[in-house]
Amino acid sequence: MKFENQFEASANKGGSLYAVGAYATWGFVPLFWRELRHIPPMQILAHRIIWSVVFFAIIFAINKNIRQWLGFALNFETIKKCAPAALAIGVNWGLYIYAVNSGHALESSLGYFINPIFNVIIGSFFFNEKLNHWQQTAFALACLGVLMLTLTAGRVPWIALTLAGTFTAYGVIRKKTMLAGTAGTAVESMLLIPIAIGMLLSSKIAPVNVVELSGGIDPYKTLLLLGFGGALTALPLVWFAEAAQRLPLSTLGFYQYISPTFQFLIAVLVFKEEFGTEKFFSFLCIWAGLAVFAVDSARKARLKSVDR
Repeated sequence: MKFENQFEASANKGGSLYAVGAYATWGFVPLFWRELRHIPPMQILAHRIIWSVVFFAIIFAINKNIRQWLGFALNFETIKKCAPAALAIGVNWGLYIYAVNSGHALESSLGYFINPIFNVIIGSFFFNEKLNHWQQTAFALACLGVLMLTLTAGRVPWIALTLAGTFTAYGVIRKKTMLAGTAGTAVESMLLIPIAIGMLLSSKIAPVNVVELSGGIDPYKTLLLLGFGGALTALPLVWFAEAAQRLPLSTLGFYQYISPTFQFLIAVLVFKEEFGTEKFFSFLCIWAGLAVFAVDSARKARLKSVDR
């Protein structure tokens, strides 16, 4: 029993390190994508997919297990398990790039703020986890914040809701499939390759030739950034996948606060996006909901440790 407790504690510690690494990287990534704002978002997405697969291939080649991975990747059962996750994360990637480079970084941070509460709601619907009073209160406050933002802005914050929904779906699928972190994430990226190639071949989606850019923009710097986007995409996804296997979904959601906090500060302080009184009170409701959720999560974790 003591050995099992030590093993679980070690797994939780490792999961925590993976989670912090993933969410901290995602928190600062708006600064990176903004450097590519002269490229259409879907063209950036296509490069992001392709270069992430290249990055994975390098990892497998270094570890001398690329044949083993290809056998795993071409297995029908693996493809069937990874396809829904690939679709969810692909939509999330593309929408996030669009949000950051079209002046909606603040709304994208909102999406990731409400993502932990989405995790709890999904758990109640798909895993029969009953919501307690505190969780219901947190959900109600988050809904109130979104409603206020909708009424004051005159539109539903669809970017925030879609980002939260797709990433929650990705986490749930990842939790259920239990695929190895690096291998599973690489398969997901590989499944998106045909879509990426199709986008690059479309003159409407990818009208910019990055090698022949004009207007004082260095094309080689652009190519370098697009290539580095593969590593910046792959690494935090691997870390997140490893964390998802080691931590409960509710605990994993707690670390989500790291990413949107950095994104919010970057949107307001660096990108200078408007943050007036109406948005302040909307975010205040959501932050209050997150505070209730965090306190309840901490209380349950403390009770669980006492029971042991």
